[in-house]
Amino acid sequence: MSRLFPAVLCALLVPAVACGKKKEAAAPPPAQPATGAPIAFEVTGSTPGGDHDGKLDVKAYNFSDKSIAGYTIAARYTDAAGAVIKVGVGTAFEKDVAWTSFSGRDYLCKPKSWCTFEIEMLEVPKDAAKTEVMLTSARALKDDGMHFEEDEAWKSGKGMGEWPIDE
Repeated sequence: MSRLFPAVLCALLVPAVACGKKKEAAAPPPAQPATGAPIAFEVTGSTPGGDHDGKLDVKAYNFSDKSIAGYTIAARYTDAAGAVIKVGVGTAFEKDVAWTSFSGRDYLCKPKSWCTFEIEMLEVPKDAAKTEVMLTSARALKDDGMHFEEDEAWKSGKGMGEWPIDE
């Protein structure tokens, strides 16, 4: 057999197997958020940092039938005892949640699928033991895949920078 045979065989089998690399099974979707939001977030990692220096690695699931690429989110942090950690302490913006908005191709989440990305430009306390992220608004792409639809695809009843399910 020639040395070319394994490469040709691998090329023919690529759709079925990953040619020596174990392909992970797609994870089932999580529970949809209680707010009815079309996106559920799971925090997979964090980089503590002050105002606009922190980062969160997230895995997100898009429940909608549209590609989402624009987000406004709220992040809430708790310490090891479960107490909420305030952000913006000592400023006029001191709150129980950090928030930011972001959009673009790096944040594309196709319909009925998982996606992963990094959220930057927010405060992440160094003593946070747990981080929750919730969507407060979402923008979907038009069918051309390049431009946003005019109206938001979804918006929380709470205002920007508020935890969407607190009463």
